[in-house]
Amino acid sequence: MEGARHRVEAARADGYAVALACDPTLEGVLGSIGIGYLAHVDEAHVRLLPRDGCQQRFGEQVVDMPSDASDDLVTLARRVYLGVERHVVQDCPKARQGHCPTNCAGACARRLVYATASDAPTMPEAVHRYVRMAFTEGSRMRGLIAEERVVEVDELARYVLGECEHTKQFARFSLLADGSLFAAFRPRADTIPLTAGYFAARMGGERFCIVDPVHRSAAFHDSGKLGGRKGYAIVKLDEESAEQLMRSKDLSPDEPYVRALWKRFYDAVTLPGRDVSQRGYDLRAGWMPKRFWGGLTELDSRAEQAPSTIPERYHKTLK
Repeated sequence: MEGARHRVEAARADGYAVALACDPTLEGVLGSIGIGYLAHVDEAHVRLLPRDGCQQRFGEQVVDMPSDASDDLVTLARRVYLGVERHVVQDCPKARQGHCPTNCAGACARRLVYATASDAPTMPEAVHRYVRMAFTEGSRMRGLIAEERVVEVDELARYVLGECEHTKQFARFSLLADGSLFAAFRPRADTIPLTAGYFAARMGGERFCIVDPVHRSAAFHDSGKLGGRKGYAIVKLDEESAEQLMRSKDLSPDEPYVRALWKRFYDAVTLPGRDVSQRGYDLRAGWMPKRFWGGLTELDSRAEQAPSTIPERYHKTLK
């Protein structure tokens, strides 16, 4: 991290503006902002870019930031996050008494968690400008809801919140032969770390794994045995691990029967007139975006036919 700071200082000493190429994550972005502050670089002479989409401008020098897996960068990112939180509550009497409402200072910092999960290539610089403003404006930040920087970060955060809701609604789990549950989901934001707690609370004692192969995030839950928060752990995967998890689908013999039951129920309660050529199709596609249809059991034609024999565990249920 010290090496990155010295490279930033050297670039500025040579008269260059600086582009910080960082990992587009909460730790990567906030840690890089912290390095910019440590190097005493004015906001006008530094900007943040995603590492994989870094395009240099004239008169600008690109400096690679440490990986978001670096312990030093994570520690610095935490300092920046807590600093934002502290600056926007400094004149709030409720915060001083320990009664800060959720729509007050905490929201100004928490929206960074959602915004940095966005896939937008403009996200690192939008968050950078927002954080700089928070340190400058302090407690006045809470009232600047129409300011351009706040609006931009709010839009990113709202989109990610929408993707979190899609993850909760449209992730479909399958029962594996070992008794655990598995789901693969491809949102347009890194939502698995943000929704894992919801699934852990909702699914109780079930063992499950949910994988996002696009962002290479996975959540594992084992009823508190993982040592993670509330019994679940978030893991960032490399490409090989993500592919291996996606391939390991040894389904339980009961799974085809359950899929057929769910599809028949869905077909039975579906309102008529939702065909592509009929009225109501647009409403259906709006509430259930078509990009998720490929992973929905209820829309999978392969789930039409149930096995010829009913699994033993469901005999009592049917009597």
